[in-house]
Amino acid sequence: MKNPLDRLKENISSLPRSQKLVVDFIISHYNDVGFMTVEELSKKVGTSTTTVMRLMSSVGFSGYSEFQKNLQLLLKEESTPQTRLEKNLTTLSQNESWLNHYNLQLAQIQQANQINMETNFSQVESLIEKATNVFCTSVRSGLPVAQYLTHNLNRMFGNTKLTLADSSDWADDVISFSKEDVLIVVSFARYGARLMHYADQAKKNGASVVVITDKFSSPLLAYEDAHLICPAESISSHNSVVSSFFLVDYLISALALSNSERVKQRLSEVNSVLTSMNYHTEKKNN
Repeated sequence: MKNPLDRLKENISSLPRSQKLVVDFIISHYNDVGFMTVEELSKKVGTSTTTVMRLMSSVGFSGYSEFQKNLQLLLKEESTPQTRLEKNLTTLSQNESWLNHYNLQLAQIQQANQINMETNFSQVESLIEKATNVFCTSVRSGLPVAQYLTHNLNRMFGNTKLTLADSSDWADDVISFSKEDVLIVVSFARYGARLMHYADQAKKNGASVVVITDKFSSPLLAYEDAHLICPAESISSHNSVVSSFFLVDYLISALALSNSERVKQRLSEVNSVLTSMNYHTEKKNN
């Protein structure tokens, strides 16, 4: 049986935005969708039953019933995230807000794992490995993720720069972008317009664009050559970066492992410089 969620993910780039919104909801609530009528699903998403049926046809199902049967088979085969979370939470005795936060973040990490197929990571890794220059950018809540990624990629490869999309400085860089360069854009709802301007100019100059965002309906995916989807809900009003840090941290590790000799040589050279200036405070015991 072809995983129905994988089929949605594989076809996402060719779908209109109205259908991408349906995909976002299905992937985020697939345990519930398995038992919803098409009318209930369309009402939850805020769209028409016609849009849902067109989505099913677009991804190769004869209709909603066939999709739902495949989804129900999938649910029978796996232990649901809710079940695993319940087991993990039985050992905790913190207050309810902590439990809700813990529950949500674990669920979002699990969801990120389900959404992003191995090919997503392979595409992102390949673009970064082949790039002459890598530029990372973000605004507001996504900026710490971009900073962390920039620091580690530059530490390993020495070709990565952070640019702030809220300033005009990126215009000085983007005019010299080429097909050998990569722009990594990190953005969550409500999506910075300047990030889209930056990505658009990068594409026009031939650079590849990697998008790290929270939903398949994100407008930034219109510019992507590769993407990672990281749910960003919180129990408060802010965008949570927990799942995005989790995926970015894995990406850094994967790149280090697959380029071990290259990274080892650079880290050794960097460490020699830091050692010569007594940069670190740790002292060896006599």
